[in-house]
Amino acid sequence: SDSIPVKVTEDTNYPFDERIQFTICCPDKTRFAFHLRIPSWCHEPEIKINNEEFLTPAGGVISIIDREWNDGDYLELILPMEITLSRWIENSVSVERGPLVYSLKIREKWILKNDGDRFGTYEEVYPLDPWNYGLLESVIEDPPAGFQFIQNPTDLLHPWSVDYAPVELRTYGKIIPDWQLYREMPGPLPHSLPLKHLQDVEPDEIILIPYGCTKLRITEFPVVR
Repeated sequence: SDSIPVKVTEDTNYPFDERIQFTICCPDKTRFAFHLRIPSWCHEPEIKINNEEFLTPAGGVISIIDREWNDGDYLELILPMEITLSRWIENSVSVERGPLVYSLKIREKWILKNDGDRFGTYEEVYPLDPWNYGLLESVIEDPPAGFQFIQNPTDLLHPWSVDYAPVELRTYGKIIPDWQLYREMPGPLPHSLPLKHLQDVEPDEIILIPYGCTKLRITEFPVVR
């Protein structure tokens, strides 16, 4: 048999970090093809081998690196993440950075309930923070300037939680007083004209965290002036 054992170790905090490193363990001068999927959202990916620039592939492709590898070689895939926006129902706006969708950070209050039926106890979750925010039109018009990216210390055991979100986006929004709860849920989404009746109100700084870190979710935001 001509099979050769190869071990590849991956070290990364992706999708919270842009860098993914692979370390090769194999006999020297072992030739094989290493396949890397480059996501379509990434417009300027970069591949380094042993800390030297090797390739700048296009996004949305499978990059194949067919070469002789030595024991201890390491390959680094760098996926620069940009903030992008998309429009949804009532012309609302959602926010993404790289592979992650972001939602409003809302602290949670959990209450134990029991209706006395066969289903037993359960929990209901309620917001401890205001949730009825619209994003500023000026932020939407210039996302790189309108959002500040923050990388927090990572709790590797609890990354997908509202209290330990590894990354966040800080920006500004305004509470929309007439957007209220309806049947214990956020009522119908106000249309983003954008809303002009709030233009004399001072904005608040708000925090967005990855969608997967939240249980209470405002992800489609009206736009206000």
